[in-house]
Amino acid sequence: MSNPQKLLQKYISLPPGECEAYIEPLSEEIRKLVRRSLVKHETADLEDFELDCLLAIWTRIDAIKRGIVDSNIENIEAFVRRAVHNRYCDAIRRKRPSWYNLKLEMMDLFSGKLNVKGLSMWVSDSGERVCGYAKWEGRAGNGGAKCREISEDMQVFARRMLENRDPAEISNVELACKILDYVGAPVPIDDLVSCIAALKDVRDSEPLSIDSQPDGDEEADSPVQWLVDDHVDVEQQVINDRWLDHVIKWFWNEFMLLAPRQRKAMMLGMGADQVTAIISSIGLEETAKALEMPEDKLLKLIPQLPLPDAVTGEEIGVPARSVPSVRFKAWRRIQRRSRKSGISLE
Repeated sequence: MSNPQKLLQKYISLPPGECEAYIEPLSEEIRKLVRRSLVKHETADLEDFELDCLLAIWTRIDAIKRGIVDSNIENIEAFVRRAVHNRYCDAIRRKRPSWYNLKLEMMDLFSGKLNVKGLSMWVSDSGERVCGYAKWEGRAGNGGAKCREISEDMQVFARRMLENRDPAEISNVELACKILDYVGAPVPIDDLVSCIAALKDVRDSEPLSIDSQPDGDEEADSPVQWLVDDHVDVEQQVINDRWLDHVIKWFWNEFMLLAPRQRKAMMLGMGADQVTAIISSIGLEETAKALEMPEDKLLKLIPQLPLPDAVTGEEIGVPARSVPSVRFKAWRRIQRRSRKSGISLE
């Protein structure tokens, strides 16, 4: 039996001794439904989000089975989609309050609550919530990709659509319409919000984590020491093929698994010699791309490294006091994985 609805009903209706056989197959089906729902949400910076969703769903199922709540789940697929969406909204509201408030404003705008005529919001054939001009409703096509291009090259958009005006001085309503004019197709509401946020440089400060570096921690020494040995000439390390193959390539693969914010915090906290060693091995273009900054900007920053936390905080969009936490978490992850991998510099 692989039908999730039937598995759910069996699990809920059967007594404890007889329902155990349905736990594992039901768990697998619910996990599949959660992952299918997650495809529509950007969760890269939401740690353990899938686990949070599963926990919330099973808590509700358990409450129904125990009779704690007087309700039933008539459609498990719809229930999971709604549960994931609600958890996502809660997570985004906590993690990115400014972005979330901007989304609420856009939803009010396109649903007609702001009394702006000619705009609409609807669900596309693929089940995605999109927005655009009312006359576009039902039109095929998705302007999400082109909308994201604006965020990547804002100067072109500002020149063509805003006559080089500062987006920060333009109302969100006008800016949304300018984006639609430029894209020429319905846009997923989240893509539109992210585009406006990028144009207006809307940032959310990350609160200082309680996971900041503790006193007496066995990994409390500067984590960059294992990457480039200060007691050995950097040039000799860079030209040593074994060192390059054994460390830099391994490190870079792990580095690229981190969030962009973590990558920036880590590298901007290194010394100039250490970053130069990485660039010599990986290449300036790839290094700059990983940090999401122009090559010439990276070259100008190198002599200033390591940057003060206040400057790094401006670069990654968090308060200066939060920078050590972001950097420490990233290095801690790589150090743990380096031990598991058996990598050694000796």
